[in-house]
Amino acid sequence: MHLPILADARSYIRPHAKRLKGTAQFLFNDLNEALGFSARVDEPLWAQWRRVMGNSREILAGLPEPTGPRVLFATGYGWGAAMLVLETTLIAALRLRGAQPIALRCDKALPACEWNRFGNFEPSPGEFGPSPTVRTRLEQCRICTENIDSVYELLPTERIAFAQFLEKDDLERLNLLIDGLAYEDYGRHTYRGIQVGEHAYSSVMRATLRGTLLDDAETRWLFRRYLLASILVVDLTNRAIDATRPDRIVAVHGIYVTHGTICEVARFRGIPVVVYGTPYRRSTIWLSHDDTYHRTLISEPPAIWEDLEMTPARVRRVEEYLASKRFGGRDYAAYHADANNDADALYEELGLDRKKPIISAFTNVLWDAQLYYSRNAFSDMLEWLFETIRYFEHRADLQLVIRIHPAEAKGTLPTNQPLLAEIEREFPVLPENVKVIRPESNLSSYTLAEASHAALIYGARMGVEIAALGTPLVVAGETFNRGKGYSYDVETREEYFELLDRIQDLPRNDETAIRRARTYAYHYYYRLMIDFKLFSVKDGIHLTGPQLEFTSLDALLPGVDPALDVICDGILDAKTPFFFDSLERQAAESTIAA
Repeated sequence: MHLPILADARSYIRPHAKRLKGTAQFLFNDLNEALGFSARVDEPLWAQWRRVMGNSREILAGLPEPTGPRVLFATGYGWGAAMLVLETTLIAALRLRGAQPIALRCDKALPACEWNRFGNFEPSPGEFGPSPTVRTRLEQCRICTENIDSVYELLPTERIAFAQFLEKDDLERLNLLIDGLAYEDYGRHTYRGIQVGEHAYSSVMRATLRGTLLDDAETRWLFRRYLLASILVVDLTNRAIDATRPDRIVAVHGIYVTHGTICEVARFRGIPVVVYGTPYRRSTIWLSHDDTYHRTLISEPPAIWEDLEMTPARVRRVEEYLASKRFGGRDYAAYHADANNDADALYEELGLDRKKPIISAFTNVLWDAQLYYSRNAFSDMLEWLFETIRYFEHRADLQLVIRIHPAEAKGTLPTNQPLLAEIEREFPVLPENVKVIRPESNLSSYTLAEASHAALIYGARMGVEIAALGTPLVVAGETFNRGKGYSYDVETREEYFELLDRIQDLPRNDETAIRRARTYAYHYYYRLMIDFKLFSVKDGIHLTGPQLEFTSLDALLPGVDPALDVICDGILDAKTPFFFDSLERQAAESTIAA
């Protein structure tokens, strides 16, 4: 009896305690600054924006008339600290350019989202959910809304919420619709022209951290709940668009039940979409037009980068960065900080035969950002991997080494479907010439790639680095490495196995292929990943750490930050390419100065 009372008490006290703590941090920093001390503590984002606005009274008094495009930011949820830092910065920058930004939050409207499978507890999750009090069942949604409102109320932007567009019969109507569907059809279901089933399916994978779904009562309940949420997002997004008439929509990631659905509705209605995200390289942002960057990285025409002049400065920059990936330090996620780069250790620990060629296979986390692609030779990564193992069972002249992605053991959101367990279930006894490097192993993936006669990937990002090392790369699934001219891309099972039949004859990559891989690597890491010095991250990109790196709106004015200008131009005109080369800009500025 005491526990519900305590839970309710914590819920009532929490926002006040949180505000008090943030205010104390804000005052501590102000006092230190006044006394001439440099020591600072991290402040909540609302406190940082309070300082920025306090230092920008003249700019705020002279804001341009809001006559530019109406830009709807599909903020949705307030759990991503980096998302809120970036969106608030872009909202302020666009308003300084005369645009009309609008911030869309959920405000406890959805039965489920990417961050909260129980959502607003309508309908009740029953046996598959916790048993909170009437007050605390909305606590997660309440915190989410508070995180957004505490910041956005300080900005010169219009604010709307899904909650204001809910209609009385929405849940009853949509539940009846889903009652008429077979569970087997959930993933293929479309609603008003939108692939809601795909968005629901990818969200279930993210929520369960699995690449293939269990067929049990809880998974069926969860799939239904996410399908209900995605269908509801279609209706709420259409109503929000009707009410605000946006010219552009900006969303993070562009996938899953919230932002994936919103972006598809926008495209269906002919509204230009900009999708942004935070890549692995620190203090960078990337953006894409019309679709999620997971897809545009594949469809991007090679002409954009293949003729890029690889000056000595660019070569040095990309080679230093690729070398750094062996040890970490420049990325948010460092999977190789303690890597063993000794080739002898690789052979000895795995019991490899030095006389037989090594063919390596690099996996990716099964559930991560799994979307529908049109040119996969296999239905999923598991099928590819199992078929590859079966093939090598009859190739005693070769050795297959499977490198399970280290993120399974070291990632922020690892997996509930470990690949090693899947392999052992399918192959209780592995063929003698097939070896597996466990995800927690500190054997270097890069040393393995160098020692390999060829490397196989399905969706792994590491392909460009493998090709740059000179190792022949075979792409069997969808990854941005496909179609870049430095890999062997297969589109059918027949092509794949025909290539494996002659894989021992594949030559090492020549200088042309290596140069092409390094050119794309530069484009990928230093043009598409735009250096964005207006924010920084100390301890992690997803939940903690992001901080504003400016204290006045002066920093966001047109002409002050060239990278920000490119981003704002792309959002406003819906056509400026989202890439920026800081080296190129430095060279241009040096020429002008001379």
